[in-house]
Amino acid sequence: MPNFTPRINLTKPDTGNKTWETDVENWADQLDKVAAQYLPIYMEGAAIDEEVIFDGFFFDENVTIGHVTLYARDAPAGAALTFDILKNGSEMVKTFSIADGANKANAALTGVAFTTLEEFGLKVKNVGSTNEGSAVNILIHYHIDALP
Repeated sequence: MPNFTPRINLTKPDTGNKTWETDVENWADQLDKVAAQYLPIYMEGAAIDEEVIFDGFFFDENVTIGHVTLYARDAPAGAALTFDILKNGSEMVKTFSIADGANKANAALTGVAFTTLEEFGLKVKNVGSTNEGSAVNILIHYHIDALP
């Protein structure tokens, strides 16, 4: 039974012809790594509840977002600083947060895919109650989808 690469689902060969298997498997693994892409977004200043901080971005290829990395220069206090992904201006309810008192966070996301015709954006959904959190770097980890 064939194996598949994790990002763009390339088929690796079955066992048998070791030369072919090794060559194709190495090629598939390297090509799969190339599919990993990153979109950096910077939110300047203090977070404002329900504010759209980024919108109207179109990816060049159909993509799947799998992970988000966050760093706040000024940590939220009193509550988490939470963001939601927007698709064509609508909230997806695919949230990710920096915890109360923390400066950084990592979040895995599932079921977040965009075609080249869909707009990507971000919206603040919750801010810290005693300190909103500010100067946030957001790194969107995505990969190009496999060809159909």
